[in-house]
Amino acid sequence: MNREWKETTRKAVHWSLPVALTGLSLGWTVYAVGEILAHQAPAPLAYTVAGIYDAVWLYALAMETAHRRQGSSGKLPASLGWLFLVTSVGVLFTHGLLYATAVVAVIGAVVPAAAKATLIMAVERDTTRISPQAQQQIDAVRSATRDQVAIGRAVTRAKADRHTTAAHLEREEHKARGQAHKVRHKATEELTKLTAKHPTGDVPPEVPTLFSDEDLARVLGTWTQDGVSPVSPQVSPVSPIGELATSEGEGHTPLDWAALAQVAAVAGVETPEPGEPLTDAQLTVVLRWLRHSENPPLSYRKALAAYRAAGFSAKEERVRKAYAALIDAEDAQP
Repeated sequence: MNREWKETTRKAVHWSLPVALTGLSLGWTVYAVGEILAHQAPAPLAYTVAGIYDAVWLYALAMETAHRRQGSSGKLPASLGWLFLVTSVGVLFTHGLLYATAVVAVIGAVVPAAAKATLIMAVERDTTRISPQAQQQIDAVRSATRDQVAIGRAVTRAKADRHTTAAHLEREEHKARGQAHKVRHKATEELTKLTAKHPTGDVPPEVPTLFSDEDLARVLGTWTQDGVSPVSPQVSPVSPIGELATSEGEGHTPLDWAALAQVAAVAGVETPEPGEPLTDAQLTVVLRWLRHSENPPLSYRKALAAYRAAGFSAKEERVRKAYAALIDAEDAQP
């Protein structure tokens, strides 16, 4: 009940000004038309004509208002309303000039126009007003859309940053490889020149490596296990290596060769044998077997050392690519 009363009060306040101005303009028009016609005809007849004039105008306004609220087309009521409005403005302006002052004439002409304007505004507001529930749904849809747009922009920026960073890293890697190739080429040229200038029959043996790649991998593995860095270092060898030589399996957990046969059977390939050339599928099987031979799984360097210790051989670049493909495949699994 209280809610209905508030709604009625709101409507009354909303329509109070248009109704008041319309009533004032109708009454003033009756008076002005009647007084002007009273000089040409009897007063009762003059005011009767004025009343009929206002009644038709009021009916046209009511029909025009009804059509506007319904959203339908009411050309005849609208045309009559504007015609009577122009006529009333002219009559009130003329009446003010004849029987009053110019100020009164202007005020009399403004009142019907103001009544018409406020009536149109009131009808348009009632026509376009929506319920609070509908406004809440509109706000929710707009908010969800803004959230989706913001998330989409953030994801797009993150992907762009990732690709940009990967491109920079790849560029730096290519630069480093090119620089290393230039250094090797220059060293080879210098060695050729010196050999040609100072030939010798006794070729001295190669200088032993003071710090081999295996020693570097062992030190870095120990450094990681001590908790200094949570990332397994991916260090490329200092010097190019042809075939991976076999080494002792010291410090590794004894290998389960039966598990290797099972992994190969699941993958549908022949069981890899140490010392024999391996296909790509067999290489992946060996790396998967070695990686998961301990818990947690072995890093690349540890898996590489275990690969050598097990007696398998392959180019390190091929092993690295196979290991990276294995990690990508494991990450892609749900």
